[in-house]
Amino acid sequence: MLTYWLLRPLRTLLGVLLTNDSSRQVAAGVAIGVVLGAAPLGSLTAVALGVVLCSLRVNKAAGLLAAAGVAAATPLLDPFTHKLGLKVLTVPSLQSTYAAAYDAPLGPWWGLHNTVACGSLLLGLYLSYPVFLGTRALVDRARPWAVKHIAKYKLGRVLLGAQITDRLGASFGIGS
Repeated sequence: MLTYWLLRPLRTLLGVLLTNDSSRQVAAGVAIGVVLGAAPLGSLTAVALGVVLCSLRVNKAAGLLAAAGVAAATPLLDPFTHKLGLKVLTVPSLQSTYAAAYDAPLGPWWGLHNTVACGSLLLGLYLSYPVFLGTRALVDRARPWAVKHIAKYKLGRVLLGAQITDRLGASFGIGS
């Protein structure tokens, strides 16, 4: 049981590479996950992005892995995102727009009045397209290698659950 919990993240990562999802679906999941991880946690922005991730036809495991990774790294960028959010939130011509958005019924719960939260979300949105392109290229290059090489190693078969199916097949006289 302990090994199941230890190997589950690796199985999820391999599942992202080896699923039947297209590279576009994996890359879109990662791009949405980057924005979700950068969004202020506990706000309606994060909830809305979570709904988008779950409702679109994208690789949800890749999106959640990316969101967890970005959410863990976001506090390291707080000085930069504070400056970015401060620049955006202090634009004089947009003050009436910000006031109207904050005074809206759910305005404060979006969490965008905070300089760090606003800057983090903007940074996530800015990085989403390059991350999409990079992830798509990476998956296109890594998937053929992964399919070819991972299944021939015992650890790869264990991570993919093939060991269980091999045992069942052997007990019924099917397969190798």
